[in-house]
Amino acid sequence: MAYTVNVEPAHIREAQIAERATESDKTEPFYEYQSQPYDLPVIFVPLGMPIYRMANFRTRTAQQAYARREGKPADYFASGEENEAAQQRQHEFLLKYASTGREGSIAPIIDVLKAERQRQPILITRRGVVVNGNRRLAAMRSLFEEDPSLYREFATVKCQLLPATATEKDIVEVEVRLQMKQRTELDYDWINECIAIRELRDSGRPMKELMALMNKKKVEIDDAINALTEADLYLVEWLNRGGDYEAIEDAKQLFFDIGENVKAKTGDAQEVSRRIAWLLADRRSKLKRRVYDFKPMFGKKADEVAAKLAERFGVELDESGPSDNGDDDDFAVDLGGSTGPTLRPLISLMDDATRRDEVSDHLVEVCEGIIEIERDKRDGQMPLNLIQSANGKLSEVDITRAAPGSFDAIGKQLDAVQSNVDRLRGFLERQRAEMKSGAV
Repeated sequence: MAYTVNVEPAHIREAQIAERATESDKTEPFYEYQSQPYDLPVIFVPLGMPIYRMANFRTRTAQQAYARREGKPADYFASGEENEAAQQRQHEFLLKYASTGREGSIAPIIDVLKAERQRQPILITRRGVVVNGNRRLAAMRSLFEEDPSLYREFATVKCQLLPATATEKDIVEVEVRLQMKQRTELDYDWINECIAIRELRDSGRPMKELMALMNKKKVEIDDAINALTEADLYLVEWLNRGGDYEAIEDAKQLFFDIGENVKAKTGDAQEVSRRIAWLLADRRSKLKRRVYDFKPMFGKKADEVAAKLAERFGVELDESGPSDNGDDDDFAVDLGGSTGPTLRPLISLMDDATRRDEVSDHLVEVCEGIIEIERDKRDGQMPLNLIQSANGKLSEVDITRAAPGSFDAIGKQLDAVQSNVDRLRGFLERQRAEMKSGAV
C-alpha cells in the first residue's frame, strides 16, 4: 500500500517544532550554513510532520513534466507546498529517486535505510520544510507504510533545525553546497543542474560567488546556461513541448555541443546551424554512429551541410562568401555570420513540419557522406572511394533515355569526364613510376 501524505497546518507544525526545540538540549555541528560551522538543535518529530520542499532542484524536471502532462498550472508545485495533492506527487517523485542508485558505486537510498536505518538527521526549517533529506524521508515513509513493525524506528524522524532567521537564499545555498560537494551520492541530472545554475545566476549572484557555490569554473557555468538555453529553444520552437525536459534527458552531450557551436554564429547562419542540430536531435536514437560524431555538422561543417542539403532540394543559397572549411569549392557558402535573406528558403524548408521526415532523411545522408569523406581523408581511401562512386553513377546512365536536345551537353560532359580520366591516369602512372624508382 502506498504512503498517503497528510499535511498538518503550518502553524501547528511550527508550534510543535518550537516546543521540541525548547525541550531539546542536543545539538550537532552543521558546516554548510552561511559558509561557517553552526551547532544546530536536534529534535525528533513524527514521520508525517515534515513537508517536502517544492523548490528542490532535483525534482524540477519531473514537476514540470507532470504539470504539462496533467494540464496543471505552471506554478502547481511552487505554490502548492501546503497542498496535499502536490505533496503526494512530490513524494512519488522522491521515492523514485530514493529507489535509484548507480551500478557499482552508489546503493539506492531505500536499500541503505533498510540495512542501516536512519544514521544522519534530515535538515528542516522551523516550519517543517525539508531542506536536505527529502529522498530519505520519502523512503522512510514508504518503508514504514510497508511494515510498521519491522521499520518501527521510522515512526519518528531525527531532524536538525535551521535557525529561524534562515532566508530562502540561505536555504538554496545549503541545498546547492550539499549537492556540489564531492560526495558519494547521486548527482542532479544534467538538466536540473543547469536549471539550478541559471536560476542562481538570474537571482543576481556575482559570478565569483556562483563559481564558489557550484564548485565550477566560469566556462562550465556559461556552458551549462548555453546548453539549457538551446534545450529550451528546441523544446519550445521545434517540438512545441516547452518544459518537457524528460524528452531530452538522454541528450546532454548534444545540447552542450549545440551551445558551444552556435554561439559563434549570428543571424540566419546561426538559425541554419541550430536547425541542423535539431533535426539530428530528432533522429539521435536512430543514427548509425555516435551523436558526437555529428558535432561538426552544425559547427565547422555547417556551411557544407547546408549547401549540399539545399542542392538536394533545389534551394538557392548565396555563394558569394568563402567557405570556412576550404575543402570543397563546389559548396562555398559561408555560414560563419549572417549571409542575408538567401538563407531563409532553407530555413523555411527545415521548418516545414510536413516535410520534416524527408528533410531529416536527406540531412542524415549528407552528414554521413561528409563524415565518410573526412574519414577517407585520414586513411587515404578518399580517391578510391570517389572514383568508385563516379564509376557507379556512370554505370547507371541509360543514354537511350536522353532527350535529343541534351545530346550536345552530354557530349561536353563526357569529354570533361574523359579529360579527368586521362589526367588522373597520367598522375597515377607517374606515381607508380616514382615508387618503382625509389624502390630500386
